[in-house]
Amino acid sequence: MLSLKGVTKKYGDFCAVDKLDFDAPAGQIVGLIGPNGAGKSTTIRMIMNILECDEGEILLDGKKFTADDSNIIGYLPEERGLYKKQKVVDVLVYLAELKGCTKQEALPKIDYWLKRFDLMEWKDKKIDSLSKGMAQKIQFVSTIIHDPQILFLDEPFSGLDPVSADELLSIMNELKQSGRILLFSTHVMEQAEKICDQIIMLNHGKKILDGSMQKIRAQYGKNTITIDYSGDASSISDLPVVESVQHSGNTCSVVLKNGSSVDELFTSLTPLISQGKLSLRSIKVDEPSLHSIFVKLAGHDFEEKKEGV
Repeated sequence: MLSLKGVTKKYGDFCAVDKLDFDAPAGQIVGLIGPNGAGKSTTIRMIMNILECDEGEILLDGKKFTADDSNIIGYLPEERGLYKKQKVVDVLVYLAELKGCTKQEALPKIDYWLKRFDLMEWKDKKIDSLSKGMAQKIQFVSTIIHDPQILFLDEPFSGLDPVSADELLSIMNELKQSGRILLFSTHVMEQAEKICDQIIMLNHGKKILDGSMQKIRAQYGKNTITIDYSGDASSISDLPVVESVQHSGNTCSVVLKNGSSVDELFTSLTPLISQGKLSLRSIKVDEPSLHSIFVKLAGHDFEEKKEGV
């Protein structure tokens, strides 16, 4: 397990990461999400020992994580970086050697992964002859060629067609099942929602969300109700427990005020029902999407912040 305990990083008076705590267990895909400038990149750089934290500690299986552990990390950055005029095999061997693999150890692994991605015929071709999707696959191979215990994957599906994306997801799940620690960063909330076992959301350097999607939905999914009805629902917006209502035909989406429950809504609707003004066909609590929770918690930061730390 990778654990961060009170990790803090400051640049002068600016606090990029503020007393961050989280655990990333082996055998799970942990989503590290947040608006640009939330502190994700700084956090990753501290784990990789590119930056030193000012306070707190980073532990792997209970022991302090140091620069000597860098070879057990595989990092796929959002901004790809391959040597375009070099052959695919030479680039992969070079990057494997940087992580402690010998050429003799790396070559069989390179062949294995190139076959997995149906890229063997490109082994001796130059990087600049590859399509964007092919280059993305080669970048991913370079990330795992040294069998890392911890993987950071930043927007790994960028540039991939649906078939290749499914293939990559299958490999990510294989790595998860083999007991690796996978940290996955993306701005595509639908991907994080489907892929991650655990979600950690940062904003302004602080952790504002941590848990499974089931736990997160249970926490934030109790105040939006969908009602299917017949009759007159115009007075629902006047009920004391209701924050807002959106109507669509004979269905309306009701947002409850903080602290109000679906039981209180039903009690408030009872007079309308007993007077024959309204008949309910169904009433259900909606499960919020991760995107809607993200926007609710991060606000305009999600839409407006530019690239930062």
